[in-house]
Amino acid sequence: MSNHDIISWDSAIGRKVKSSDDKDLGKVQSITRDYIQTKEGTVSKNYYFIPKYYLSGYDGDKLWVSLTRDEVKSKFERENAPEPSEWETPEYAKRRTVVMEKYPEFATSIPANMVQMPWDKIIDKKVKSSDRKDLGDVESVSSDYIEVKEGLVSKKHYYIPKFYIQGFDGDSLYASLTKNEIKDRFERDSPPPPSEFQSADYQERMRRVEADYPQFLHGVPWMAKEPSTEIPVDYSGTTYNIPWDQLIHQHVRTTDNVEIGYVERIGNEFVVVREGVSDVHIYYIPKAYIRDYDGSQLWIDAPSGLVRSKFEREPEPSVEELRTLARDAPRYRKRTVEPQAQRTTTAEPGSVKVETEVDLEEAGRTKTATEGA
Repeated sequence: MSNHDIISWDSAIGRKVKSSDDKDLGKVQSITRDYIQTKEGTVSKNYYFIPKYYLSGYDGDKLWVSLTRDEVKSKFERENAPEPSEWETPEYAKRRTVVMEKYPEFATSIPANMVQMPWDKIIDKKVKSSDRKDLGDVESVSSDYIEVKEGLVSKKHYYIPKFYIQGFDGDSLYASLTKNEIKDRFERDSPPPPSEFQSADYQERMRRVEADYPQFLHGVPWMAKEPSTEIPVDYSGTTYNIPWDQLIHQHVRTTDNVEIGYVERIGNEFVVVREGVSDVHIYYIPKAYIRDYDGSQLWIDAPSGLVRSKFEREPEPSVEELRTLARDAPRYRKRTVEPQAQRTTTAEPGSVKVETEVDLEEAGRTKTATEGA
């Protein structure tokens, strides 16, 4: 399965299903808009009608649900399909809302971020650091780390704790640390002792990763590897000519020449920047603040202090909040010149092309009219 092979609900029929405590729940027999029906056993058969929004992941072979086997049996084991009112509890309504906000495509397919590559299938896969440098190939996998071997003659071995692995894009695994950080901390000739995985910083890292990817212990999350194409325009109509496959994992700098992390993902109107390892900060930066991309770094048109105070968020901000933040961007100045005098930068291939002066009120009206067309 490639990272583009997003599984639809229809093609989930026949897949094995596992509970959150790693116990079998049979195979998917049928799927409706509201639930998946599984059958366990061949002689003594058990049927489970599991509401779809309890799904938590897919590892290429099995679907995973966010409940234990005992919880599934007590709530959803029955002979006939239940009435929707039987599972429409406040708890389930809340879970559905959270899932839909995080995965808008959930109604029609299992989202890419819910899909994992099983750990036992990553042997020989290439590994890259957060600064996109080669680390070698996966030599072995243990319960706590992956062993990566670099070089053929002068060999180097990196024993990277699993929770520093960010994802798999179909070709390479990506670590959340730079190559220098990995060399300094994890290059050695023999596996690390278990005590190294008990530090407070690493335990916090584990907690954060498991909150985003509940089935991380069973597989590496798939990462989107976008084709070389334009990033969608923001709501002002400005075009950013940056290839997706170049921007992800690139480092980010501010106007005071301070590095504030690397690009983790891209939304329709913002970029998400992650800073730190043990003390992690997540910044949702409106695209209006993108000043330049030089092929190796993304430059933000604001000083580091402003970025840290203005854009750090948990959870993801709403579209309305992002657009309010975008209105403060330096290039969104009310035009005092005639429309034909509006200036643009001439972008080299692989760089940003932005309007330097934008009438937000006019742009907002234009965009609204376009969206309604």
